[in-house]
Amino acid sequence: MRGRYDTATDVLSVRFTDAEVVESREVRPGIVVAYDAAGTVAGIEILDASLEDLAADQDLRRLTVAA
Repeated sequence: MRGRYDTATDVLSVRFTDAEVVESREVRPGIVVAYDAAGTVAGIEILDASLEDLAADQDLRRLTVAA
């Protein structure tokens, strides 16, 4: 697992595997889940990550299950 925060775009990216991403879906406003060819979650991107209200009361495990 590896993470990266891009200050220029305010995006927090977390990759769980090195598998190629074949599909991405915005599961909530500002939260994009990336999937590999097997349909497994390969990563998550949080757009506008510095906004306090984006992550408030959110459980990322529920977000990936909802997708």
